[in-house]
Amino acid sequence: MDRRDWIEKRKHIEDRESKERAIVEKLLPFLEGKIVAGYMPILGEVDVTRFLGERIQYLPKTDPRSNRIRFEKFDPETKLEKGHFNVMEPPIDPLSDPSQIDVILVPLVAFSNTNRLGYGKGYYDRYLKTSKALHIGLAFEEQEGEFMIQPWDVALDYIITDKRILAKKKRR
Repeated sequence: MDRRDWIEKRKHIEDRESKERAIVEKLLPFLEGKIVAGYMPILGEVDVTRFLGERIQYLPKTDPRSNRIRFEKFDPETKLEKGHFNVMEPPIDPLSDPSQIDVILVPLVAFSNTNRLGYGKGYYDRYLKTSKALHIGLAFEEQEGEFMIQPWDVALDYIITDKRILAKKKRR
């Protein structure tokens, strides 16, 4: 399957709300006392924002000129604006300090082990490569499958689905 097929499949996942609740239950222990960066879901991505509320303190903002993302401070009072790819994003906040982020929740199109298939632009891979935060992908179990892993792809520390938690294998 290609990205379009995976995205279309993800849009038609049934019993979505109960599956998202199951993902949140597995996710909560990773977030206790942590500064968390989330994302605003698009195209059928796992939506945990409605369950986590104020636990999400940062959101990504894309810069299409540099093909990079940065994380901006966010609170429920922040007025979001439509950004690149029609994703709702926070405005730039000069007081944001993304080095404080402990956990980054990462959207994905598909997964295999803790490898993530994204949208193909490399925004998250470039950011995650330099981040010391814990990287957790959120997915529905139906998003598991085979795809080509590229040398520049960054494996996540964990992928949490509605059924299980996958952990990256440590090198010996």
